[in-house]
Amino acid sequence: MAKNLSQTSLAESLGYSTYYFGKIERGKANVSCDVMAAVSAYFNMSIGQFWTFAEKLSRNQGMKK
Repeated sequence: MAKNLSQTSLAESLGYSTYYFGKIERGKANVSCDVMAAVSAYFNMSIGQFWTFAEKLSRNQGMKK
């Protein structure tokens, strides 16, 4: 994964608003299948691979608290 990728640049490169991506990140909006497919394709992963990566990342972040 790219380390210097911002939420803004990802949203804009995929054609979505940064407002919507921010709401997803904060848990104020649900991610659509279209967005999930676009993000996973951006990282050259299947949706399943991306979801597994996100779950592992989430678990690791929880351990740091």
